[in-house]
Amino acid sequence: MPDAPSSARPTLRYIEYHLVEHCNLTCNRCGHFSPLAPASEADPHDFERDLRQLAHHFEKILKIRLLGGEPLLHPTAEAFVDIARAVFPQSDVRIVTNGTRLKAMHDRFWEVCRRAGVTIDLSLYPIMAKALPAIEELCRRQGVALNVSRCDTFYAGLNPHGDSDPQRSMKYCRTHFYAPFLKDSRLYVCAFPPTTQYFNNKFGKSLVDDPGIDIFDPTLNGRDILRRLNTPVETCRFCACLWEAKPWELIRVHRAEDYSATTIVTGKEAPAS
Repeated sequence: MPDAPSSARPTLRYIEYHLVEHCNLTCNRCGHFSPLAPASEADPHDFERDLRQLAHHFEKILKIRLLGGEPLLHPTAEAFVDIARAVFPQSDVRIVTNGTRLKAMHDRFWEVCRRAGVTIDLSLYPIMAKALPAIEELCRRQGVALNVSRCDTFYAGLNPHGDSDPQRSMKYCRTHFYAPFLKDSRLYVCAFPPTTQYFNNKFGKSLVDDPGIDIFDPTLNGRDILRRLNTPVETCRFCACLWEAKPWELIRVHRAEDYSATTIVTGKEAPAS
Protein backbone atom coordinates (compact mmCIF):
# COMPACT_ATOMS: atom_id res chain seq x y z
CA MET A 1 0.00 0.00 0.00
CA PRO A 2 1.53 3.38 -0.95
CA ASP A 3 2.04 5.98 1.74
CA ALA A 4 -0.73 8.53 2.15
CA PRO A 5 0.11 12.05 0.97
CA SER A 6 2.03 13.94 3.65
CA SER A 7 -0.78 16.49 3.95
CA ALA A 8 -3.11 13.69 5.07
CA ARG A 9 -0.86 12.56 7.90
CA PRO A 10 -1.07 14.34 11.26
CA THR A 11 1.79 15.08 13.64
CA LEU A 12 2.50 12.96 16.71
CA ARG A 13 3.91 15.20 19.42
CA TYR A 14 5.96 12.67 21.34
CA ILE A 15 6.93 9.04 21.89
CA GLU A 16 9.06 7.14 24.37
CA TYR A 17 10.93 3.93 23.62
CA HIS A 18 12.88 1.59 25.91
CA LEU A 19 16.31 0.52 24.70
CA VAL A 20 16.44 -1.79 27.71
CA GLU A 21 13.89 -2.64 30.36
CA HIS A 22 16.32 -2.98 33.29
CA CYS A 23 18.44 -0.44 35.15
CA ASN A 24 21.72 -0.28 37.05
CA LEU A 25 20.11 1.75 39.85
CA THR A 26 17.44 0.57 42.27
CA CYS A 27 15.36 3.72 42.60
CA ASN A 28 12.33 3.28 44.81
CA ARG A 29 8.98 3.95 43.08
CA CYS A 30 10.43 3.96 39.56
CA GLY A 31 7.50 4.84 37.30
CA HIS A 32 8.57 2.28 34.67
CA PHE A 33 9.21 -0.47 37.28
CA SER A 34 12.73 -0.82 35.84
CA PRO A 35 14.39 -2.16 39.03
CA LEU A 36 11.82 -4.96 38.96
CA ALA A 37 12.38 -5.87 35.29
CA PRO A 38 14.62 -8.67 34.00
CA ALA A 39 17.52 -7.72 31.77
CA SER A 40 16.41 -7.37 28.16
CA GLU A 41 17.53 -5.39 25.12
CA ALA A 42 15.49 -3.95 22.26
CA ASP A 43 16.32 -5.02 18.71
CA PRO A 44 17.29 -2.10 16.41
CA HIS A 45 15.66 -3.86 13.44
CA ASP A 46 12.34 -3.98 15.30
CA PHE A 47 12.69 -0.31 16.17
CA GLU A 48 13.30 0.63 12.55
CA ARG A 49 10.33 -1.46 11.37
CA ASP A 50 8.03 0.25 13.87
CA LEU A 51 9.29 3.77 13.19
CA ARG A 52 8.81 3.30 9.46
CA GLN A 53 5.25 2.18 10.14
CA LEU A 54 4.69 5.27 12.27
CA ALA A 55 5.99 7.32 9.33
CA HIS A 56 3.15 5.81 7.32
CA HIS A 57 0.69 7.24 9.87
CA PHE A 58 2.40 10.50 10.87
CA GLU A 59 4.16 13.19 8.89
CA LYS A 60 6.27 14.12 11.91
CA ILE A 61 7.07 13.03 15.43
CA LEU A 62 8.16 16.16 17.23
CA LYS A 63 10.15 14.45 20.01
CA ILE A 64 11.53 10.93 20.32
CA ARG A 65 12.99 10.01 23.70
CA LEU A 66 15.10 6.86 24.03
CA LEU A 67 15.13 5.63 27.58
CA GLY A 68 14.68 2.64 29.87
CA GLY A 69 15.68 1.35 32.31
CA GLU A 70 19.10 2.78 31.74
CA PRO A 71 19.40 3.01 27.92
CA LEU A 72 23.19 3.17 27.91
CA LEU A 73 23.26 -0.42 29.14
CA HIS A 74 22.36 -1.35 25.57
CA PRO A 75 25.55 -2.36 23.72
CA THR A 76 24.58 -0.48 20.56
CA ALA A 77 22.56 2.46 21.86
CA GLU A 78 23.79 4.60 18.97
CA ALA A 79 22.01 2.35 16.44
CA PHE A 80 18.65 3.60 17.70
CA VAL A 81 19.81 7.20 17.33
CA ASP A 82 20.81 6.58 13.72
CA ILE A 83 17.45 4.97 12.96
CA ALA A 84 15.38 7.70 14.60
CA ARG A 85 17.25 10.40 12.71
CA ALA A 86 16.98 8.55 9.38
CA VAL A 87 13.24 7.89 9.61
CA PHE A 88 12.22 11.20 11.22
CA PRO A 89 14.94 13.68 10.23
CA GLN A 90 13.21 16.67 11.85
CA SER A 91 12.53 15.09 15.24
CA ASP A 92 14.04 16.26 18.50
CA VAL A 93 15.86 13.03 19.45
CA ARG A 94 16.93 12.59 23.06
CA ILE A 95 18.59 9.94 25.21
CA VAL A 96 17.35 9.89 28.80
CA THR A 97 20.05 8.62 31.14
CA ASN A 98 21.01 8.61 34.81
CA GLY A 99 24.55 9.49 33.71
CA THR A 100 26.35 6.56 35.31
CA ARG A 101 27.48 5.12 31.96
CA LEU A 102 28.37 8.29 30.06
CA LYS A 103 32.11 8.16 30.78
CA ALA A 104 32.22 4.55 29.54
CA MET A 105 30.59 5.24 26.17
CA HIS A 106 32.78 4.58 23.14
CA ASP A 107 33.74 6.97 20.36
CA ARG A 108 31.13 5.60 17.96
CA PHE A 109 28.34 6.55 20.37
CA TRP A 110 29.51 10.14 20.64
CA GLU A 111 30.12 10.41 16.90
CA VAL A 112 26.54 9.34 16.12
CA CYS A 113 25.10 11.65 18.77
CA ARG A 114 27.00 14.59 17.30
CA ARG A 115 25.96 13.82 13.75
CA ALA A 116 22.32 13.31 14.71
CA GLY A 117 22.16 16.42 16.89
CA VAL A 118 21.01 14.40 19.88
CA THR A 119 20.42 15.92 23.30
CA ILE A 120 21.41 13.98 26.40
CA ASP A 121 18.59 14.34 28.94
CA LEU A 122 20.33 13.75 32.26
CA SER A 123 18.08 12.73 35.14
CA LEU A 124 20.34 13.96 37.90
CA TYR A 125 19.69 11.94 41.04
CA PRO A 126 21.39 12.97 44.29
CA ILE A 127 23.84 10.09 44.01
CA MET A 128 25.26 11.65 40.82
CA ALA A 129 25.26 15.31 41.92
CA LYS A 130 29.03 15.44 42.50
CA ALA A 131 29.64 14.02 39.02
CA LEU A 132 27.74 16.79 37.24
CA PRO A 133 30.75 19.04 36.45
CA ALA A 134 32.58 16.09 34.89
CA ILE A 135 29.51 15.13 32.85
CA GLU A 136 29.09 18.70 31.65
CA GLU A 137 32.72 18.83 30.59
CA LEU A 138 32.47 15.45 28.84
CA CYS A 139 29.45 16.52 26.79
CA ARG A 140 31.04 19.86 25.99
CA ARG A 141 34.20 18.14 24.81
CA GLN A 142 32.20 15.69 22.70
CA GLY A 143 30.05 18.45 21.21
CA VAL A 144 26.77 16.93 22.39
CA ALA A 145 24.02 19.00 24.00
CA LEU A 146 23.20 18.25 27.63
CA ASN A 147 19.93 19.00 29.40
CA VAL A 148 19.92 18.47 33.17
CA SER A 149 16.79 17.69 35.19
CA ARG A 150 17.43 17.44 38.92
CA CYS A 151 15.39 14.55 40.31
CA ASP A 152 15.15 14.71 44.08
CA THR A 153 11.70 13.09 44.28
CA PHE A 154 9.80 10.18 42.76
CA TYR A 155 6.04 9.89 42.76
CA ALA A 156 3.73 7.34 44.31
CA GLY A 157 0.53 7.28 42.26
CA LEU A 158 -0.80 3.74 42.18
CA ASN A 159 -4.31 2.80 43.26
CA PRO A 160 -3.95 -0.92 44.06
CA HIS A 161 -7.75 -1.33 44.38
CA GLY A 162 -8.28 -0.58 40.71
CA ASP A 163 -11.45 1.41 41.32
CA SER A 164 -10.46 4.82 39.96
CA ASP A 165 -12.66 6.34 37.29
CA PRO A 166 -10.77 5.87 33.99
CA GLN A 167 -12.04 9.17 32.55
CA ARG A 168 -10.83 11.01 35.61
CA SER A 169 -7.48 9.23 35.45
CA MET A 170 -6.95 10.20 31.84
CA LYS A 171 -7.95 13.81 32.48
CA TYR A 172 -5.60 14.05 35.47
CA CYS A 173 -2.80 12.36 33.54
CA ARG A 174 -3.11 14.57 30.49
CA THR A 175 -3.02 17.77 32.57
CA HIS A 176 0.48 16.72 33.66
CA PHE A 177 2.09 14.93 30.75
CA TYR A 178 1.64 13.33 27.34
CA ALA A 179 3.92 10.34 26.90
CA PRO A 180 2.80 7.74 24.34
CA PHE A 181 4.98 4.66 24.64
CA LEU A 182 6.12 2.45 21.74
CA LYS A 183 6.84 -1.23 22.28
CA ASP A 184 6.65 -4.28 20.00
CA SER A 185 4.66 -2.59 17.22
CA ARG A 186 2.14 -1.12 19.63
CA LEU A 187 1.54 2.35 21.00
CA TYR A 188 0.33 2.77 24.56
CA VAL A 189 -1.22 5.78 26.29
CA CYS A 190 1.83 5.83 28.59
CA ALA A 191 4.48 3.45 29.96
CA PHE A 192 2.22 2.11 32.72
CA PRO A 193 0.22 -0.50 30.72
CA PRO A 194 3.17 -2.31 29.09
CA THR A 195 5.30 -2.34 32.26
CA THR A 196 2.70 -3.46 34.82
CA GLN A 197 3.86 -7.03 34.18
CA TYR A 198 7.05 -6.33 36.15
CA PHE A 199 5.06 -5.12 39.16
CA ASN A 200 2.69 -8.07 38.94
CA ASN A 201 5.47 -10.63 38.60
CA LYS A 202 7.49 -9.18 41.47
CA PHE A 203 4.65 -8.87 43.96
CA GLY A 204 2.13 -11.47 42.80
CA LYS A 205 -0.43 -8.80 41.93
CA SER A 206 -2.96 -8.54 39.11
CA LEU A 207 -2.92 -4.97 37.85
CA VAL A 208 -4.72 -4.97 34.52
CA ASP A 209 -2.56 -4.17 31.51
CA ASP A 210 -3.72 -3.06 28.07
CA PRO A 211 -3.01 -4.50 24.61
CA GLY A 212 -2.16 -1.09 23.21
CA ILE A 213 -2.74 0.14 19.66
CA ASP A 214 -1.52 -2.12 16.88
CA ILE A 215 0.27 0.29 14.55
CA PHE A 216 0.05 -2.29 11.73
CA ASP A 217 -3.74 -2.51 11.97
CA PRO A 218 -4.83 -1.70 8.38
CA THR A 219 -8.09 -0.17 9.60
CA LEU A 220 -6.30 2.62 11.52
CA ASN A 221 -4.81 5.88 10.34
CA GLY A 222 -2.85 8.54 12.21
CA ARG A 223 -5.90 10.45 13.36
CA ASP A 224 -7.50 7.27 14.70
CA ILE A 225 -4.33 6.57 16.66
CA LEU A 226 -4.25 10.10 18.10
CA ARG A 227 -7.84 9.73 19.30
CA ARG A 228 -7.10 6.41 20.93
CA LEU A 229 -4.03 7.82 22.69
CA ASN A 230 -6.39 10.15 24.54
CA THR A 231 -8.94 7.45 25.31
CA PRO A 232 -8.84 5.84 28.79
CA VAL A 233 -7.85 2.19 29.06
CA GLU A 234 -8.54 -0.34 31.80
CA THR A 235 -5.11 0.25 33.34
CA CYS A 236 -6.27 3.81 34.13
CA ARG A 237 -8.36 2.30 36.93
CA PHE A 238 -5.13 1.77 38.84
CA CYS A 239 -4.06 5.42 38.74
CA ALA A 240 -4.72 7.19 42.06
CA CYS A 241 -5.36 10.54 40.30
CA LEU A 242 -3.26 12.23 42.96
CA TRP A 243 0.47 11.61 42.75
CA GLU A 244 2.47 12.06 45.93
CA ALA A 245 6.08 13.26 45.84
CA LYS A 246 8.43 11.12 47.91
CA PRO A 247 12.15 11.66 48.48
CA TRP A 248 14.32 9.89 45.92
CA GLU A 249 16.12 6.89 47.38
CA LEU A 250 17.97 3.76 46.39
CA ILE A 251 16.75 0.64 48.16
CA ARG A 252 17.56 -3.06 48.19
CA VAL A 253 14.14 -4.40 49.09
CA HIS A 254 11.18 -3.15 47.06
CA ARG A 255 7.66 -3.26 48.50
CA ALA A 256 4.41 -3.08 46.58
CA GLU A 257 2.96 -0.55 49.01
CA ASP A 258 5.72 1.96 48.27
CA TYR A 259 4.19 2.56 44.83
CA SER A 260 0.71 3.32 46.19
CA ALA A 261 -0.60 6.80 46.95
CA THR A 262 -2.00 7.25 50.43
CA THR A 263 -4.80 9.42 49.03
CA ILE A 264 -6.86 7.93 46.21
CA VAL A 265 -9.42 9.93 44.30
CA THR A 266 -12.15 7.98 42.50
CA GLY A 267 -14.75 10.64 41.66
CA LYS A 268 -15.76 11.76 38.22
CA GLU A 269 -14.08 15.15 38.00
CA ALA A 270 -10.32 15.58 38.13
CA PRO A 271 -8.95 18.17 40.56
CA ALA A 272 -7.62 21.39 39.14
CA SER A 273 -3.99 21.11 38.14
